[in-house]
This record gives sequence, C-alpha cells and structure tokens, in this order.
Amino acid sequence: MNRLKLSCYPAWGLLFLILIGNFYAPLVEAHAGRENYVWVNIEKDHVSGRFEINTKDLEEKLGIDLDGTDGNTLARVIATEPDVHAYLRDNFSLSFNDEKKKIQFLESRLFNEKAKFIQYHYRVDGVPENDLVFIRNTIFLSKEFLQNDPLHRSLVLVDHNEYRGLDFGNENTALVFGPHLQEAELNVANPPPILIWKNFFRQGLLHIWIGFDHMLFLFVLLLTAVLVLRGQVWEPAPRFADAFFNTVKIVTVFTISHSITLALAVLGLVEVPIAPIEAIIALSIMVVALNNVFHFFKSHTWLLIFVFGLAHGLGFASALGDLQFRNVDLKKILIMFNVGVEAGQIFVIFLVLPVLFYFRKYRGYRQIAVPALSWFAVILSGYWLGSRVGWWG
Repeated sequence: MNRLKLSCYPAWGLLFLILIGNFYAPLVEAHAGRENYVWVNIEKDHVSGRFEINTKDLEEKLGIDLDGTDGNTLARVIATEPDVHAYLRDNFSLSFNDEKKKIQFLESRLFNEKAKFIQYHYRVDGVPENDLVFIRNTIFLSKEFLQNDPLHRSLVLVDHNEYRGLDFGNENTALVFGPHLQEAELNVANPPPILIWKNFFRQGLLHIWIGFDHMLFLFVLLLTAVLVLRGQVWEPAPRFADAFFNTVKIVTVFTISHSITLALAVLGLVEVPIAPIEAIIALSIMVVALNNVFHFFKSHTWLLIFVFGLAHGLGFASALGDLQFRNVDLKKILIMFNVGVEAGQIFVIFLVLPVLFYFRKYRGYRQIAVPALSWFAVILSGYWLGSRVGWWG
C-alpha cells in the first residue's frame, strides 16, 4: 500500500469513522455540564428570591417547549409556569423558625435572552429570626438527570439580608448543591464565601477536562509531537527528549496565545460573541487534524497553534464568565483559573505523551493510527462546526 493510500486511510475505514462520528457526535457536547441559580434574600418582613433556570434544562429535562409555534418565548414561559412551579416546589424548599415555608411564585421573566435563562421570582412569608435557613435543593440533581448531566450544579446565592442590615453583593455564592450535597443549613447573617483560590483553580481544571473541543485540539497536536516530518513522511522522534521538547513548544505557544485573549476578555478589553468563537474552535480542530495528514503548514505549525489559541482563550473566557462569582478580585481569579487550565493540560500530557512515544516506533501508529484518529477528529469537529453555524441542530 503506497503512502498516499495510507495517509488518506482506506475508504472502508473512513466510512467506519463517519458512522462512529455520527453516532457519538450528538452525545458529546464541547462543553459539558450546566448550572442553575437560586437567590435567597432576607427582607424586613419576608424572604424574596428567584430561580434562574437554563431553557435547555427546561426543554431537555422537563420536556417543556418554550418556543411553541408562534416563537413568543415569554408567552410560552407564562403558559408553562404551572408545570415549572410544581417541579420547583417539589425539588426546592426553605425551612426556618422550625417550619417548612410555602413558596409563593410571583412573575416570570426572560433573563439574558441570549443566554436563555428564565427567572421565576418567588416570596416566602416571615424571616429566620435565628438567621438559620434549612435548604433542600434537588433541582435537576436526581439520579435520572445526573446520568446524562453528571456535572450539573445548583447554586444558592445571597445578595443581602435587610432584616440584619447586611449587603453581601451580587457575587457572594453561599452554597453549591450537587450529587453529594442536596440538604444544608445556611446562616444568612454570615453566608460562607466560595471566593477562595482553590475554587478557581478547580474551575480551570474542570473546564479543560470537560471542554472536549479544547481537549481534542490538544490531543490532535500531541499525536504528531512524538514524530518528525521527513519530507512528506512521519518518522519516529529518536529520543523522548525530542518528543518532550516538541510538546513543550506546542504547549508554550498555545498557553501564551490563549492567555492573551483570556486576559483581554475577562478584563473587559475585548468582547466577541461566543457563537463565532465556538465555530472557530471547531474549525481549529479540523485544520490541525488535516495538517497531520496533508502537512500543509510543516515548520509553521506553531503559527497555526498561536492563531487558533487566541480563539480557545476566548472560549475559556466565556466559561469563566458563566460563573456567578467571577467579578471579585479579577486579577487573582484570572491567574488561578488560568493556572488550573494549564495544570489540567499538563496532567493530560503526562498521561498521554509516554503512551504515544511508546507506539510512535511502530509503522502502524504512523501510517494508520495517526491518519485514522486525525480523520475522526475532522469528522467530529465538522459535526460541531455544522451545529455551531446552524447547518443542523
């Protein structure tokens, strides 16, 4: 079999990859996990609050169609209120002064229509005289929902406690409910802050590990980091030090690039709509994967990584911008989030690079595995690209 056939992969193999890609692509989203938010604010004689629920959760988990045939989202929100209210009452409760309180729902609003969150405002009579509120929160945290969305979290926040004359600000996150925390007692006079460096470091780790598009981009680059291009043919890197140095160059260029745009976006110096950025990120995977097969850029691959890294940085900024506690001590948060991202990348590299280096000596790795995995990345990223530009749902 000549080199061209090997690099392009046999037709039956490509067909197999297409079928696998079409099967898995709907199951693998580029950014997994969503959050919903509940505010609990203590007024002078009652508790006020609101639920902020992602429309995707309402549609996919509760089967509620918010678009309808007329496209009037607000009208559909109002029409479907009884079902949503019933679900929220069943899965969220407040108890204080030794009594479980009745939640009275008020108006519903579209909040940040671009992000597609719905606000359901509520009121509870009375105030916690001892400042302790017992919260049960299982919103989208049942076993059924967590099977398909294991990273979903429900955040409870406190802006103010007017009864005690306290104002905590919009960024104070009191409690994070998940699979291992669904009931908790909250001191509304002294809610526990979550604004510590470990949280943002962990968020950085989380967003690189569950950001499948970022991970795929890095993996596709690592496939050939253990190889050396001789003319138009991949040859094994002679020493691990050579492969390691190639990887260091890749990661350094990618880190510098995405750190620039991450900082600019988080600090508010640039603002770019996320939809085209997500499309460019998908395109970046496709291009670097095709470059593995056809060697378009050769010694200029670093420039390709730098340019596309700028888009990935804006993607990271979008993930950080989704966090409700993002605007306190921005510089420290930015540094720790970015350190978490880099730590996540390094961990993956330490796991993957030795394995790839071991297999790089085999002709099957260079002539079959690299093209096959690269074509798979092309197909999967092509699916993401089509979804993000609206070619299909």
